[in-house]
Amino acid sequence: MLDLSKLKNRTVLLKLKEYDGPNEYIHRLRINAINGKVLLTPSQVAYINDNYTTDPMEINKVIEITSFFGEQLEEKWELKHTPEKILVETLLAESDKSYHIKGKLYKNQKKSELYFIPKTQVNTDLFEDEKVDIIVDFKKYNEMDTYLLSDGTVGRTAFKYQEDGIKFLLSKKKGVLADDMGLGKTYQSIVAALECGAKKVLVVCPANAKINWKREICNFVPEDDVSILKTGHWDPKRFTIINYDILKNFHTVVDGRKKYEEGSIRRELVDNEFDLIIMDEAHMVKNPKSQRTKIINEVSKNIERRWLLTGTPIANRPMDYFNLLFLCDSPLTANWQYFAFRYCAAKKFFKKMKNGGSRQIWLTDGASNLEELHNRTKKYILRRMKTDHLDLPPKIVAPYYLEMDDMKSYNSVFDEYLAWSKAEGRDLGAGRHMVELGVLRKFISLKKVEHSIELAQQAMEQGKKVIIFTSFTDSFNALMSHFGRVAVGHNGKMNGTQKQSSIDNFQNNDKVKVFVGNLISAGTAITLTAAEVVIMNDLDFVPSNHAQAEDRAVRIGQNKAVNIYYPIYEGTVDIMMYDMLQKKKQIINTIMGEEHEEVDVSTDLIKQINISHKFT
Repeated sequence: MLDLSKLKNRTVLLKLKEYDGPNEYIHRLRINAINGKVLLTPSQVAYINDNYTTDPMEINKVIEITSFFGEQLEEKWELKHTPEKILVETLLAESDKSYHIKGKLYKNQKKSELYFIPKTQVNTDLFEDEKVDIIVDFKKYNEMDTYLLSDGTVGRTAFKYQEDGIKFLLSKKKGVLADDMGLGKTYQSIVAALECGAKKVLVVCPANAKINWKREICNFVPEDDVSILKTGHWDPKRFTIINYDILKNFHTVVDGRKKYEEGSIRRELVDNEFDLIIMDEAHMVKNPKSQRTKIINEVSKNIERRWLLTGTPIANRPMDYFNLLFLCDSPLTANWQYFAFRYCAAKKFFKKMKNGGSRQIWLTDGASNLEELHNRTKKYILRRMKTDHLDLPPKIVAPYYLEMDDMKSYNSVFDEYLAWSKAEGRDLGAGRHMVELGVLRKFISLKKVEHSIELAQQAMEQGKKVIIFTSFTDSFNALMSHFGRVAVGHNGKMNGTQKQSSIDNFQNNDKVKVFVGNLISAGTAITLTAAEVVIMNDLDFVPSNHAQAEDRAVRIGQNKAVNIYYPIYEGTVDIMMYDMLQKKKQIINTIMGEEHEEVDVSTDLIKQINISHKFT
């Protein structure tokens, strides 16, 4: 039988004999292999093939490395201290997971060495431009903007923090503008796009935000320069707007497992060669396995500038941060397993299958080394809070505790969940438990409707407008039916025109007092500053969904205090979910640089539920 490994080795040896390139490492392999001193390993063969024609790049930059890698170098060279920095003289080659460099330990080692440095162990962006003062004539954009302000004047003057945000985007070809909701991320990104001279800009946003994006962009450029893509209608302009849900209509992800008919592969989004992509509500592309995320990652691959906008960069847990960092080309994303173990307290186990086999399961709901994660990622992100930069009226958030009047029915539904959990749920991840808990949450949501109505009516008697959020269709319909003509609705079943009509009516029509919105579809990218009261009819597992929804009313343009109520049934799973949300907020705050907490909140919730057996 033909030994393919020897054949590959022989082929590479023939290439090496002719090699006269500048890569010192290949020359070293060449001499040793030709002289017969060593037999090339498969990884060395792959290195030679991949970098045979690659020219080294002069870097001459000092980079920071992790303490873990520093300790490895300390042990290898028997140093008296742990190195913290490396001087990268030359980049010889680069793979998905590592840099191959010629360099030296900063201020310590006189001789040069060849290093293979895992990307996960590098704290400095190797290709980041040196910081320069960015000068922008903001007056030019104020005059360009035809937006009519409330006092009757034309144009707007950027706040100081917005000027800083615009400069941040201009300084980063890839970065996350993570300002708190309501600080004007849309405005900042549009001005930055104009200032950087982008000729073709792709704006990706939720469906309900497309019209608002066009309105905002048209404050600066003619309407003919802006297009909103629709299914079956490819019409790119200087600014091209598309919502996440129809990306698949203009790009096909080829994964090698599907067979595609001839002519069925779509590549309009890639072939158009955009030079800037703006991803609004970028937390919507957090799941690397989703089709939406795969398309965004492929489309973004060849776009020079990538700007991610989100008020909630971490929706739920540290793993949600991974793809945002991937889109920023962070070295931390070179190895998914490393990220999972280091920052998500990942656990893996093998689940027995019915056919007798087993399947590897990864649990990444945890959180660990959060302060380190913050320090290693803060260069990619700019985050400011409303409380620090806007003189807004206060936001008063409070739980509103209730007593369940039908505990018998509640316990019956709860017992069904416990029975399922005991029978087959213990070996499953938290995600499956959350799905099964949906029946219980729906029951609680419907029971809460009467209390949300009571709270809303009290506010309406005081002349206040009210927003009520719910995740369940039955609760949505019950609320809309009760309030009738004084209410407008906003959910995923409505088209863009209908949604915008509901927003405009609530904001401008004095007869409309109540806005009933689906927590997800109405919880992002819209302004509802006419409201003074927000009611969360039911609890979600993801704290960012609540944070986004709360701040539909608390943003620029709000001049009254906003009261936000969380109705919570005592003695039910509501209590545990509310506690879980607070823990998750602590985790998110730590990564963003505020507090410290390490906990596996999802599984913690499941344990609490199952240990309790039944609430009394």
